[in-house]
Amino acid sequence: MILKVIILIANLFGAISRMTGRGNGVMVTGRIILKLDPGAVATLSKNRRIVLVSGTNGKTTTTSLIYNALASSMRTLSNFTGANLFAGVATALSKDTKARIAALEVDEMVLPWAIKQTRPELVVLLNLGRDQLDRLSEVRSVAQKWKEALQDLPLDCQILADADDPFVVWSAQDWAKVIWFSAGVMGHIDASTCPVCGHVLHWADGGVSYSCECGFAKPVPEWVLQDGLLFGAQGQNIEVKSQIPGHAAISNAARAVIAASLFGVPLWIAADAVSRVSSVDGRFGELHIGETKFRLLLAKNPASWRETLATSASGPKVVLLAVNANTQDGKDTSWLWDVDYAPLQGRDVLVTGERRVDVSARLTVQEIPHLIVDNEVAAAKVLGAKNADLIASYTAFHRLAKSVERP
Repeated sequence: MILKVIILIANLFGAISRMTGRGNGVMVTGRIILKLDPGAVATLSKNRRIVLVSGTNGKTTTTSLIYNALASSMRTLSNFTGANLFAGVATALSKDTKARIAALEVDEMVLPWAIKQTRPELVVLLNLGRDQLDRLSEVRSVAQKWKEALQDLPLDCQILADADDPFVVWSAQDWAKVIWFSAGVMGHIDASTCPVCGHVLHWADGGVSYSCECGFAKPVPEWVLQDGLLFGAQGQNIEVKSQIPGHAAISNAARAVIAASLFGVPLWIAADAVSRVSSVDGRFGELHIGETKFRLLLAKNPASWRETLATSASGPKVVLLAVNANTQDGKDTSWLWDVDYAPLQGRDVLVTGERRVDVSARLTVQEIPHLIVDNEVAAAKVLGAKNADLIASYTAFHRLAKSVERP
């Protein structure tokens, strides 16, 4: 009863935040709930089947896809708009008390807390790479925290883990109920060394298999995604489609299908549900500024930029890059030098954002012609009636996503 009153009070302050234009109310609602009842998340998680989704990239999209797959068959709640810290989890769980299923996105560093509070039935581990080094530290440190946190899981909890990422494998391999998934993704620079002994890993089969002289190696996956077909260890197979472009989107859709199947949703129903999702929280949505129609994309760290640039390469000839370095973005922009911007060659490139000079310097070194503009409005005046991709870092993206046309 007391918690219900606390939630009512918190929701009131959340509504005031929205009405006054200070925010969407999610964070203030959750902060008040946790301030007045630090054990609220544990209470709200009781008698619920919880899915936790974490990783460096793809959390919001994968959580949204899992939510849609589960919601096709049962009442489900989620926080797939990206509010993945303590307050965001609290707010999500307080919104629909009748939903017995919850698909929750959690920040990499929040995962240990979320495991203890929610006692999940399933944990989905996506990937680990460098991101916001001023806050998250190096990949090996995050992997160690995960490895320790997973030992606190309920004994019947399952982990759906990415077999393609050595540090995810190292984090999860000690758990008895791990389900390995592989999309045949090539290894990335942050996973070049063995998480066990530190030696350089041996990569084979075009970079999709790895092993080390110490004995550490890629596990045999139970689920494999190949050319859009998802194969299971028990002879299951289903075609996975995604309206969201890019190889990562197909991989995330496959994970959602697997996750939903573990909750009893038939593969074909889950696959159909995820195939209908075309945009998540503004990602790949249309944004009209002046006469220019932008397709909005999010890129926030080296791995994310590589994937986004590859996806954008098949899009419009014009691209605008918007990079900030606020707390939510990560104030360290040294990662700009870890990205190969070759996919921008031959395109009309514009640069804006608070760190546009940093981006310009990086592009200049790679000999990619570009134009610096003050903001997106100035870019639209230059471009006129054209289609363009707008690739934005975290804070720039979320500011612009508010104006995206919703399907």
